[in-house]
Amino acid sequence: MSFVCLSSPAWPTDAARSTELARHALLLAPRIRLEPVRGVMWADARGLDPIVVAAGLGVLAAALGVDQPRAGVAETPIGALVAARTGSLPVTVVPPGTDRAFLAPLDVAHLDPPPLRYLYPLLAGIGIENCGDLARLDAQSVEVRFGTEGVRIWRLARGDDHRPIFGPRLRELPSAELEWVEYELADQEQVTFIVNSLLATVTDQLSRRREGAHGMVLEFGLADRNRVELPVRTSHPTSDRRTWLRVIRVALEPVTFSAPVMKIGLRVDAVAPLADRQGDLFDRGFSTERAAETALAHLLDKQTDAIAVAEPTLHPLPERRINWRADADGRFFPRSLPGADAAEARTPRLGIQLFPIPRSIDVWSVTRRGVPVPDRYYDGTRNYALSASLGPDRISGGFGEPAYDREYFQGVRPDGVMVLLFRDRLADAWFLAGWWD
Repeated sequence: MSFVCLSSPAWPTDAARSTELARHALLLAPRIRLEPVRGVMWADARGLDPIVVAAGLGVLAAALGVDQPRAGVAETPIGALVAARTGSLPVTVVPPGTDRAFLAPLDVAHLDPPPLRYLYPLLAGIGIENCGDLARLDAQSVEVRFGTEGVRIWRLARGDDHRPIFGPRLRELPSAELEWVEYELADQEQVTFIVNSLLATVTDQLSRRREGAHGMVLEFGLADRNRVELPVRTSHPTSDRRTWLRVIRVALEPVTFSAPVMKIGLRVDAVAPLADRQGDLFDRGFSTERAAETALAHLLDKQTDAIAVAEPTLHPLPERRINWRADADGRFFPRSLPGADAAEARTPRLGIQLFPIPRSIDVWSVTRRGVPVPDRYYDGTRNYALSASLGPDRISGGFGEPAYDREYFQGVRPDGVMVLLFRDRLADAWFLAGWWD
């Protein structure tokens, strides 16, 4: 019995009273959903005593002036709702596994939402008087006679209700923090010592979940009431404490604080599962693959000149609009921390991924306004249909370099991937330039 529904024939229409009711109801259950138009309130009672929650909601609603509040408790939303609306007691409980039997003698009009008007004559025409009569029919017969709306009512009459009354629970990522008031930290070695202790707690949680962290965020509370956040990332997901400690040490070296530290928090920002791949006895490089990946990750995590940064150019061809150079001046990782007020929120957006050299593909096209537009393409491994193609965008030139004349198209595949294709008009050939993710 995980659903609790509170119903009233005269639900308060003012937003202030509904807000006050929801605020106090959260003290009884972790998740509450208000539907004042329908005159009901839902409570998630999983892991709690649902009868106690239902009784508490009834007392609370009566104290706030809700007229004749009645609560229903059941395993399904439809069972709890009908129990609240038809029960004569303050709390009506539907025993586990009896939702269908509870609904059977009741009129079909009690189902939520009630059947449409055109269904009543059809149901009466075949002798359907209550939910039990409807539940005894088979799904195929109901769909043929009453359509999809009839199937919905039929499922509710059988107590088969999987509506998502409450959204999915957000999974909490590992975190740890330590705060003190009796002394202040001004020495960076002391800060690193505490961070190492917090890191051990976080990485242990990651190991138990068989996950690796992409990034973490260090949060420092200062004596002057300011807050400073330091994002830290590794080159690949890991739960290894030594790797994270080395990366955090490098990140902390250039940091200076405006006041002594009074609180340190560490939270995981993004995680990924740690997948164990099956080895190949005939692959002589497999035994050293993990060591090579670890060595490369350590090299990248040192934030040295091995990091390359992208510099945009003004070249008209997409694959030539970026130059890569070594990060010698620390642009990849900032050497000074902005204050909390200067932090900027990042808005997720699509980014284009370009092949260094466009890949030759076979394209089946359709003519649109005298221009061949790609309809599907073959990249050497499989065929991809294009549900939409936008273009062409023509780019031509060649002053001081080999001439080029291209028609670019943006295509959307049925799997949702958006790709960038172009036709080389000089060579009369098609190429795949990249994709967005």
